[in-house]
Amino acid sequence: MTTCLSEQTNSNSAMASVSGRSTVTSLDGESDNNLATAHAHRAKQQVASQFSRSSQSYDQAARIQQFSALELVKQLSSFIQPPDSQHSASQHPASQHPASQHPIAQARESGLSHWLDLGCGTGFAVPTLIEQGIQRITGADLAHGMSVTSHQKLAQLPFHAVTADAENLPFTSACFDGIYSNLMVQWSEQVRQLFSEASRVIKPGGLFAFATLGPRTMHELKSAWQQVDPFVHVNSFSSKSQVINDCEQFFDIESCQQQEVVQHHKNLSSLLKELKAIGATNVNPGRRQGLGGRERLRKLDDAYRNVCHSKLGESAREDPTAHPSQLSLTYDLIWVIARKREF
Repeated sequence: MTTCLSEQTNSNSAMASVSGRSTVTSLDGESDNNLATAHAHRAKQQVASQFSRSSQSYDQAARIQQFSALELVKQLSSFIQPPDSQHSASQHPASQHPASQHPIAQARESGLSHWLDLGCGTGFAVPTLIEQGIQRITGADLAHGMSVTSHQKLAQLPFHAVTADAENLPFTSACFDGIYSNLMVQWSEQVRQLFSEASRVIKPGGLFAFATLGPRTMHELKSAWQQVDPFVHVNSFSSKSQVINDCEQFFDIESCQQQEVVQHHKNLSSLLKELKAIGATNVNPGRRQGLGGRERLRKLDDAYRNVCHSKLGESAREDPTAHPSQLSLTYDLIWVIARKREF
């Protein structure tokens, strides 16, 4: 199922209106030839620098990221049970179980005492996670600018952030009840090492809830650039089947959902500015440095409009508000809830 977000849409209302419309899909998927090689060559520090530079502009432009974050929390909520002190007290009087009546003890018992927000960005999801009953959250982000911004932004909440590499976490083993990670996994150079580290720091039976991007992400932009030059301009992302295969080396899959969300932009300039504002620039080998000047951008604009016009009929059926002059940009979102094995 495809969801469409227009450029003028208020992000909160858009996310609230479509968050229930994702569909559960099967775990089979496409071939992933050569994707591992592309991932391995991404410059990790370049990714961190790009996101650090975008830390101040990120929240205003991150419509898809915010939609994905709230949808991931919604899916996670059915797997976690916030401590209910009144219910607990009615079933188990304090005289019988005095220690278990303390809110901190209840949070520990329910697996909500301390969670890691891996790739926390500006900390957008933290208040919502706390509303779900999580008592304390540590944020970790490779981009120092993001960890600083989130730490300052959420100073009044039980949250602190550190600058850290998800593939080499600076935490002791089994120190978190669970991990939440929104749209960070796809940037990993060694995703199995990331899953290994996540498994190491989660307590047995704990949850790893993450969102990542699938291979149809930005396919319109990729097709348009292919009409302009032979360089690599758009990042490649693993299929759902590859993500599941990597994750299952360390976790049991509780849930996997996939959904395409389409943004509409009034012109190419606004589309590229939004991508720059969220730090989503090209980091693949074979890329061309820069966009190449006005003439190249004019050719890209023409090619992009041709791509969008060719799919206009399909878009009109799924989104009657789509306008022929707008440029669509697809995000292929994958949400996974996984559980660390007890042994």
